[in-house]
Amino acid sequence: MGKGHAQTYDWVVKLLGDCNFDDAARRLGFDRTADGGLAIDFLGRRYRITKDGIEPPVPEDTRDGVFEFNVRSVLGYYALSDGNREPLMDFYPLNHFSHGVFSGAGKDGSDWSTKPLREAIGGDYKKFCAAAEKLGLVFEETRGEGKYAWSYRLLPKLPVKIVYYEGDDEFPSDIKVLYDKTAPLFFKFEPLAVLHTCFIHSLADAAGNNENHD
Repeated sequence: MGKGHAQTYDWVVKLLGDCNFDDAARRLGFDRTADGGLAIDFLGRRYRITKDGIEPPVPEDTRDGVFEFNVRSVLGYYALSDGNREPLMDFYPLNHFSHGVFSGAGKDGSDWSTKPLREAIGGDYKKFCAAAEKLGLVFEETRGEGKYAWSYRLLPKLPVKIVYYEGDDEFPSDIKVLYDKTAPLFFKFEPLAVLHTCFIHSLADAAGNNENHD
């Protein structure tokens, strides 16, 4: 039996066989390809969705890589979504959409879901800025001392807000990602959480690969 993330991807591809690509492109903001597929930019890469799979294929040297399969699965879930409305620009943390099943805070009070990014940043806001700009996030405003807001269009119908809180002697730095109120129209909570994980790890990777941030 294969890995769970690979099985999920295979199941999503099977469902794509019955997907109305014309309708998905109209509602969800995909581009159409010359051969009848869908195309979309996601986390700095261009992906193509067909009835047979999502390209580029998972690299052979990472066939068991959770991230690579998860990215393709969430794009497939997005194409299969019934969502059909514009964002309300009203934002909430990820745990809000779990209806109380998951808490948003770890033992130290920080957002547990952004821990990989916070570890990669190491409390260095300049490093966060470099990673954010590399991935295409847009700085919006300073919301009080040590609180910075950024925006990003994660998918055509899914804008997000990212709020960075600088730490002090009493509290550690923290990063919160907020999703538009309409997110559940496009993703059930589990794939939305997977989408969130893909976003966080992409930002963390951008931070780790950017040495010249000063």
